[in-house]
Amino acid sequence: MQDFGLTEEQRLIRDSVRALAQERFAPGAARADAEFRPPVENVKVLAEHGYTGLFIPEEWGGSGLGLMENVLVAEQLARACANTAMLFSCTDGATPRALVGLGSPAQKEKYLRRIAKGELLTAWSMSEANAGSDVGNVQCRATPEGDGWVINGSKLWCTAAQVSELFLVLVRIGPEAGMKGVGAVLVERGTPGFSIGNHLDLLGLRGTGMAELVFDSCRIPGEQLFLEPGRMRQLLAVLDADRLSGNPTVCLGVAEAAFQGITQHVKERQQFGRPLADQQGLQWKLAEMAMDIEAARALLYRAAQRVDAGQASIVDTSITKAFVNQMAVRVTNEAMQLGGAYGLSTEYPYERHFRDVRGMSIGYGTVEIHKSAIAREVLAGRYPF
Repeated sequence: MQDFGLTEEQRLIRDSVRALAQERFAPGAARADAEFRPPVENVKVLAEHGYTGLFIPEEWGGSGLGLMENVLVAEQLARACANTAMLFSCTDGATPRALVGLGSPAQKEKYLRRIAKGELLTAWSMSEANAGSDVGNVQCRATPEGDGWVINGSKLWCTAAQVSELFLVLVRIGPEAGMKGVGAVLVERGTPGFSIGNHLDLLGLRGTGMAELVFDSCRIPGEQLFLEPGRMRQLLAVLDADRLSGNPTVCLGVAEAAFQGITQHVKERQQFGRPLADQQGLQWKLAEMAMDIEAARALLYRAAQRVDAGQASIVDTSITKAFVNQMAVRVTNEAMQLGGAYGLSTEYPYERHFRDVRGMSIGYGTVEIHKSAIAREVLAGRYPF
């Protein structure tokens, strides 16, 4: 594995988290999947070891580190347990990042220290039945009333909804159509009129606590307004960073786990009197998987390093996200194929690896949406050939 210019501290973080995750989180990964249960206790372990609130500034109780460190931690968590890697976003994902960059002083004071300690888990809620990538079509509405706001509507596909205590919710405010009329509010669990639906059973990532959010005349105080309409592009820029440290990073970690496991399998599995690894055709498959993983890691690390250097770009994010998504599907699918019947058995992790990455090509913006973004930059002459 190449180090890609990692500092000594970054390598130490990577190696320490890998050891912790393999020891503490990997043994329960299959059980969390089978039971559709968020392994929230793993976030507590991360907090105890200082691996929550990584990018939260030290003045608010965090470590003040960069996106690269966030990527390294999430990658190693995903190698052990994809659900834990997704729950890591509760303390180191889009909502905490938005609070750091766009929150009011009072909101930072109220929430950031608790998030950094792993005491307050957060969730980001954007999607609706007809509003996913089309943010401008958000229908869940916040209406001013007295000194507060009343929210009505519902949200879908909210990761970690079942375990989170604070929700950043995109809502329509005022009469403006499209994205100009979309803002955001902060809603705490237990607020009257706010309820969390049943777990949404998906193909993979079954332990992420994903659920529907329902708002029925939910009243919040005025200070819980997070972002007024007209500033949505600032919030989506925050999501771009999370599109690197979340979705593609989890895909990379899961693909690495599948590759590592199936490599050992073909070395040990005997057919026709010799190991599967002796067959040239299978060797080529392993070579292609290794090439895919290395290319994906290079793209992801480069994109994260550019964000930390203040050189973030839409095309970096979209190329990375789309490529790593497709890479992970190829690698995990090939691992199942090389495993034969074992690859399909729930006694082995290969089918779970495939299930966990397949939906990532849809979440955080579909691969097709990101390809359109890439093409738009290329045709506008903004892509540096």
